Amino acid sequence: MCIKDKEKLDKWIASVVTATGKVLSFLENASMKLDPLVKVPFVGDSIAQAQDIVYMLNDYYRGNYKRVPFTAIIGAVLIVAYLASPYDLIPDNVPILGFVDDALIINIVVSLCLDRELEEYRRWRSENNEIRQLA
Repeated sequence: MCIKDKEKLDKWIASVVTATGKVLSFLENASMKLDPLVKVPFVGDSIAQAQDIVYMLNDYYRGNYKRVPFTAIIGAVLIVAYLASPYDLIPDNVPILGFVDDALIINIVVSLCLDRELEEYRRWRSENNEIRQLA
């Protein structure tokens, strides 16, 4: 390997590490922002689903959980992107109603492509948490 190739490889590795850090940071921030919203009336269950989706993406990205079909990944990414987007049908600063559109989008996408995958992930996570606690 020549010096130029090694320099290109080092740059590529550095960019991958930086991107990985950004993705993981984004997922952790998204999870923390969703925590208090789980208790909001009418939308708490949908927010809890979104939080599980963020956990699933995080475990997928870290390589801990790889049993996610491509369509489920796309659906999960769309939900997280919608929640992170500053554009909403109803702005989030409108009490309760601001989260109704988020809940609607979450429920539609989950029912279309994530329902079964999310249940399998929850089962996997529950089993792995039990194993970790026993160790």
